[in-house]
Amino acid sequence: MRKKVLVIALALITLPLWGEPVPAQLPVEQQQQFTYYWYAAKQAIEREQWSDALLLLTFCEQINPNDGRTLDMLGSMYDALNNTERAKEYYRRAYECDPRDQWFHYSEVLQKEGGADNIREAIRVMEKACTLNPNDDNLLERLARLYSGSQQWKKILEVQDRIDAIKGYDAYSAINRASAWSQMGRSKKAIEAIDKYLELEPTNIRFMLIRVELMEHSGAKPTVLYAYYDRILALDPNNLSVLNNYAYSLATNKGDLQKAERMSQMTIREEPNNPVYLDTYGWILHLKGMDDLALFYLNKAMENASNPAMKNIIAQHATVIIRTKERK
Repeated sequence: MRKKVLVIALALITLPLWGEPVPAQLPVEQQQQFTYYWYAAKQAIEREQWSDALLLLTFCEQINPNDGRTLDMLGSMYDALNNTERAKEYYRRAYECDPRDQWFHYSEVLQKEGGADNIREAIRVMEKACTLNPNDDNLLERLARLYSGSQQWKKILEVQDRIDAIKGYDAYSAINRASAWSQMGRSKKAIEAIDKYLELEPTNIRFMLIRVELMEHSGAKPTVLYAYYDRILALDPNNLSVLNNYAYSLATNKGDLQKAERMSQMTIREEPNNPVYLDTYGWILHLKGMDDLALFYLNKAMENASNPAMKNIIAQHATVIIRTKERK
């Protein structure tokens, strides 16, 4: 019994603030009855008298069947009691009565159920809510996340324009825009989004790392990458991710292998069991003609790798090295 009480109490955390009930166009006597039951239900919930609260909210519904907050609260009560179908019906009715304020639970339950039709309905619900709450940046951000889940990249950018008009261009805007442009295969536009934020914080390591990753994926020339790696390392000389990527790029583009080896050694010194760093070091050793030692590090990398894609890369490198040894 105590477990059910706890479940209900946690579920009711998501209820809207009680505040003053908003009277409908009802006779005075019915308005008074509604207000009485409303506050009685509030007190019952505070005392964890769930059955009484449910009954009192039902009385409120009978007096005013179009009060969105009452319907939403009833939905949450049934949701906590695991009556999901009835909860969803109350959430839907609450939204239809008050789409401006009672969109949250209906949208959430649609997303939880999943499926193309439910997701489309959730998007429709939140789009209408955004129209009715045009300056609610939190709501707009929720809509952007929903668009992301359904891969509607252009709509994310449109929503982000609206958010920026309210809040200004910030870190979230830059990341959201870069992600959308990147998913659309527009690496140059993604980099421009990051650059716009770096104008505000030119030494922000996090954004510099995002930028260099976008540069790598866009096929930037090695010399351009090296210059940017050097900029980051000047600010953060022990950044292991940059050291590893820099070393690997030098190795695969016929660059300075001595420099690559020094940087790669720094990474495995700090993280001796990191399969990515071990693979890089092993490949550099192979390019320097030290195949036996290279295989030792690649075997160690394979032992520590759990990601299938990483295991495949290590296996490919090991195969090349073994065949090289066989030809000697």
